[in-house]
Amino acid sequence: MPYSDYHVIVNPVSSGGEAGRRWPETEGKIRNALKDFTFELTHASGDGERLAASAVHAGVKTLIVVGGDGTLSEVANGILQFAPEQRPSLAVLNYGTGGDFVRTTGAPADLSLMLEKIKMRREINIDAGRISFTNHQGLSARRHFVNIAGCGLAGTVVNAVNQSSGRFGAFTYFASSLSNAMTYKNARVRISVDGGPVTTETITTLAVCNGQFFGGGMQIAPDASITDGLLNITMLGDWGIAQKLKYSRNLYNGTITHCYGVKSFQARSITVDPDIVSPILIDCDGECPGRLPMTAEILPGALRLIV
Repeated sequence: MPYSDYHVIVNPVSSGGEAGRRWPETEGKIRNALKDFTFELTHASGDGERLAASAVHAGVKTLIVVGGDGTLSEVANGILQFAPEQRPSLAVLNYGTGGDFVRTTGAPADLSLMLEKIKMRREINIDAGRISFTNHQGLSARRHFVNIAGCGLAGTVVNAVNQSSGRFGAFTYFASSLSNAMTYKNARVRISVDGGPVTTETITTLAVCNGQFFGGGMQIAPDASITDGLLNITMLGDWGIAQKLKYSRNLYNGTITHCYGVKSFQARSITVDPDIVSPILIDCDGECPGRLPMTAEILPGALRLIV
């Protein structure tokens, strides 16, 4: 297909279908602001990555995502297949179930204001992450993330949310977190940071963070920066049910790293291996692509984001 310098990738099922229902209105506002643009709609998982890669190959200068964190992550995966000099600028018009990445960036929720920023082209170089892991078919796989990857209860919750028939934004994550916390058995894992010695930990959740938020507003890494070239790792320790309930509020008020049994630190890479036979699921930008073992590493300044 012919492409404009501005190409929009739309996930019509984002935010419970709101992105699709409002697309005619959104399309009109984009056309008023940018005049000339092209667009494509996703129809299945993986379409965002495929469509983004095709657009980059055709020389598109700016990719605009209309969707949520999952769509953004897929588009970023398409972009990151290419050399840095080939990568277009990236912008987000958020219509997501969680909308966690834009909480970190501070991008405006107002569509017209965000379109003005796209016209002004104020860009920053932001980091991305890359994980190597075992997929659901038992094969080695690799995937990029822009926000957060993790394992443990976080992976179980994301898997449950994505398999549920009804998705109602942050409430879905909160309800799933509470229900799964009642039955989740904490995971024993082996960890190596930046190639250092291996330690063994029992975790509720381990989050490898580029952004600050996940799960529809949980501030798992309050000090994380998307421009510092480092991963922020937050490890929630061997909590019992009472502690999981007690400290859940700290996930929403930015104080989780001060709670009992929580470790937080920065690194350029981390390897997490299971110390048990049962699978420990992974969360990667709100999707569950597989299970441990996992190695995560930072890619400094890998993307150009319009903010």
